[in-house]
Amino acid sequence: MKVLIHAYPKRMWYVDGFLVPELRRQGADEVNVWNDVEGLGNLRACMAAFASRGGDGDAGTWHIQDDVLLCRDFVTRCRQHDRGVVYGFCCTAFTDDPAKAGRVSVRDAWHSFQCVRIPDAYARDCAAWLDGDARNQGDYQTWIDSGKMDDSVFRAYLVAKHTRETVENLLPCLVEHVDWIVGGSVLHPWRGYLARAYGWEDEALIRELKAAVKGKVEYVS
Repeated sequence: MKVLIHAYPKRMWYVDGFLVPELRRQGADEVNVWNDVEGLGNLRACMAAFASRGGDGDAGTWHIQDDVLLCRDFVTRCRQHDRGVVYGFCCTAFTDDPAKAGRVSVRDAWHSFQCVRIPDAYARDCAAWLDGDARNQGDYQTWIDSGKMDDSVFRAYLVAKHTRETVENLLPCLVEHVDWIVGGSVLHPWRGYLARAYGWEDEALIRELKAAVKGKVEYVS
């Protein structure tokens, strides 16, 4: 079970001090970090990370963002669902429909990249697709100009290249989105609302994280 954390330099204090140790404590087989030290930005850094994946067939990687909190049995549950495309984060504020949990068509997939399992072959193909066939997509220029929207690009790739396949939308969520605790959103600093995981009930874990980062960063209480 492989994990890749997508990070940027200013959040490495949380990645190195919290996420990586917790993944190792839970017994993850392989943990790597893709730190955007070159300043490529959300979309291009993500595609570079995708292009670096080396597995074949259904061998895949669990991609998580640097602003998540792992559930207490994250690694165990990932191993139980370590096949195909799996979305481990549902957020109604991001228009995800929790009623569509389970095995669904790609058009009903959730889409946020807080936590998603992707076959490495798909990841590499998506990176190539963005600068190839995606140029004929109506949204291509919007994606490129924004420098963001990595999740939207991958969803569009799935619909274009794997439309007859299914993905798994997994509940309960594997991660909580805690950007508001670990320094705020980088992509959407003026969002004005908390984009939390649907149905997250482990508030004790939230309290533990707040206590652990106190003094390290300002956070919204």
